[in-house]
Amino acid sequence: MKKLIPFLMIIFSGLIFGQNVEPIKKIVENINQTVDFRIKTVPYSYFMDQSEVTDNGTELKGFYKNGKLRKMEHFLGLSAWNIVTEYFFSENGKLVFVHSKKYQTLDENGYLRQPQFLSESRYYYEKDKLIKSVGKSNYDEKTDYLKESQSLINHLKKYQN
Repeated sequence: MKKLIPFLMIIFSGLIFGQNVEPIKKIVENINQTVDFRIKTVPYSYFMDQSEVTDNGTELKGFYKNGKLRKMEHFLGLSAWNIVTEYFFSENGKLVFVHSKKYQTLDENGYLRQPQFLSESRYYYEKDKLIKSVGKSNYDEKTDYLKESQSLINHLKKYQN
């Protein structure tokens, strides 16, 4: 019996503290299946005017449905790699999911014709708190995606096409 109690405590704590990301996955799936978004694109020239210059460009796209931002795609072209990050938002505008992919664009022989996939990571949020992360790269460890998403939203608001 003494051995069973610690075992049951571990199982029980896992059930209590384990986060269910299925509702978030469903939100992301629904957003990705949406076909009639209004898309607002913030080009590299805007970021250059903001003194946010990168070697291979920056682009931001906001995907709106019924006037609400539901998704953002951010392309960041650095000297040796590209980072493509998608941000997904709930109906009430809260960040729920971030998907980031990193591609190598430069090796010892120069620029690659086709960028090579290096890594990917996924971050699940609930009530402005990170509840689960899967995969990481050095770039991701330094990134506060909640703050980054707010900064990008501000760029979407400021940019006038």
